[in-house]
Amino acid sequence: MRTSDVEWRCLHVEGTEFGIETRGSGADCFVLVPGIGMSPRYFVPLARELAATATVHALHLPGFGAARRPLQALPIRETGRLAAQALQQLHTGRFIVVGHSMGCLIGVEMALADPTAVRSLVLLGPPINSRERTIRIQRRRLIQDTFREPPKVAWTAAGDYLRCGRRWYYANAAHMIGYRLEERLPLIEAPIVLVRGEHDPIAPRSWLAELAAAGEAAAVSEVPDEAHAAMYRSPAAVARHCLDLAARS
Repeated sequence: MRTSDVEWRCLHVEGTEFGIETRGSGADCFVLVPGIGMSPRYFVPLARELAATATVHALHLPGFGAARRPLQALPIRETGRLAAQALQQLHTGRFIVVGHSMGCLIGVEMALADPTAVRSLVLLGPPINSRERTIRIQRRRLIQDTFREPPKVAWTAAGDYLRCGRRWYYANAAHMIGYRLEERLPLIEAPIVLVRGEHDPIAPRSWLAELAAAGEAAAVSEVPDEAHAAMYRSPAAVARHCLDLAARS
């Protein structure tokens, strides 16, 4: 189904539903993977920026956005594996994953599940800081971040969280908290760029340095004056990281 400049598809893999919004038709292909509880709505500025020269697929993850909720919350590895299979149905060839927050973790698992398809990764604001692996601390960091984001991002997040519901959110959060990104990242051979907003309390500078040291293929960059959702207010700056990576991967 096509609405304006967006084409919508609903894909099923092993009984699990993914929604995919597609923009653009360029040779390079980017797959945008949102964070916990979120739909791709907060990715729209970045999606439009990239779609000027590339094909862009934005995922609705199971139980979030417009995708139907499965019977139970899926582990991160399982979500990544199924997402990679869903992309195969589109015959996209090789693509670059752009994950945000929990979407970074799923993107990593997509790359490990289908390394021939994922040519590189841009990880925006990756969680979970190894020193702060509790729901309580992460809730505090999310509240801190909310006051640093544009009002429209805060309203978008609030609407998406209400849609997914408290129980579903926390069921998925348990999988996110238990995931060890610093152990999985070194298994990826594809180029990786780690990006954080300068004022992101969820992905502190020390955490990205730790990840970069763990994964030899990882480089680190910051978006000035931004918080966790850096791609919303500074889509051009984030798009440059994505396009630069596409040019050399």
